[in-house]
Order: sequence, then structure tokens, then C-alpha cells
Amino acid sequence: MEKKIKLKYKTPLEFVATYTREEFFRGEHDSERKWLEEDAGMPILNIIAKISGKDYFDLLVAFDKFAPKVGFLYCGEHDIFHEYEKCPFCQLGIQVE
Repeated sequence: MEKKIKLKYKTPLEFVATYTREEFFRGEHDSERKWLEEDAGMPILNIIAKISGKDYFDLLVAFDKFAPKVGFLYCGEHDIFHEYEKCPFCQLGIQVE
């Protein structure tokens, strides 16, 4: 019998891109975008540029501070954002390369 599981997670670029959507420029979610920019110490476009260039080591502390504010956790070992209590890859012993 084959069983399948579906793990929900976001890559750093997917996670940060969420906060570039139009509704995060103004309106009810504006504070979430501001939190991300404040925690990172830079505007959202600079954050995206660093992630796109795979040069975001200095953003890891900001990820750890910001993610819980919006209901996520960041796993540095697997470089993902998830909504689980613990990283799903860590729990299953999965190595992602």
C-alpha cells in the first residue's frame, strides 16, 4: 500500500513575495509588511534582491523575528517557512539538497 503526505511550506522568496502584494502596500496588512522591513532593516525590494541573489545570511535573524508574527516558523537547516509546530522535514528526517 502506498501512502502519500503533503507538506505545506514556503521558500524564502515565496514567503517574502507574499508581502509585496498590493494589499500589503496599504490597508489592513500594511503593518505586517512594515514589520518585515523593520526586522530586516531594509525595504522589501532589497530583501527580495538579497534572496534572489542567494545572499541573505544577514536576514536569518529577521526571519526568526518576523515569521512568528504572521503564524510561521523558519527552519534554517531546510531553508523553509512552515506553519507546523516543528519543521516537517526535520521531523521526518528528510534531507533537501
